[in-house]
Amino acid sequence: MITLAMSLSAAGACAGAVAEGSAPPSSGQEPPSQGWITAATPDAGGVRCPHGSLEDPHRGFVRCLEPGEADAGWLPPSPQPEPPPDDAGPPPSDGGPPDAAPPDASVASSPPPTVEIKEPEFMNGDVPNVAKRLEKSSADIAKCVADNGGLTGAAGNIKLQFLVRVRGRAEGVEVLSSRGVTPEAERCIRQLLKNKPIGTPSADPVGVTVTLSLKK
Repeated sequence: MITLAMSLSAAGACAGAVAEGSAPPSSGQEPPSQGWITAATPDAGGVRCPHGSLEDPHRGFVRCLEPGEADAGWLPPSPQPEPPPDDAGPPPSDGGPPDAAPPDASVASSPPPTVEIKEPEFMNGDVPNVAKRLEKSSADIAKCVADNGGLTGAAGNIKLQFLVRVRGRAEGVEVLSSRGVTPEAERCIRQLLKNKPIGTPSADPVGVTVTLSLKK
């Protein structure tokens, strides 16, 4: 009995809420004369709501406006589309050519300089043919300079130091000094030579100091 009484009470409360707020009927009922229709209601002669409509997209109901309500000031604005997700990419274009991104002056390329590998100096041993092995990377070294500001003058240089252990690769590449090049170019050259095959050292480890001479 208690359960039945609570069910009846809840049903009465729901009926009162519908009557008070003039809420639309459930999708299983016929549309009343106040203009409420559902998305499933067939069009009558083409235009479903010739004078405009109020829509509830969450529950799928549409109320057709009466002729005198078409320009009523109390009508809410039309619902706006949901914003796209962060990874949806740019909005679709209107058919015109896409806007070209402005060039980034900070990465503008300059003519690559010539690179000369000076005779290296060693500490605690020797690594044969280091200069010849570094010369194979001359074009990439020149590209690092060209793509990162170029030379600030007619010539420049970079003095590098690194270790070579038994595995024969350049480790711990550091710039001891530089002239005429940007910090970005220095960083590019360090990354380029990091773990570069250099040759088998005579001891473990061998320190190598080498100067790269650059000219326009």
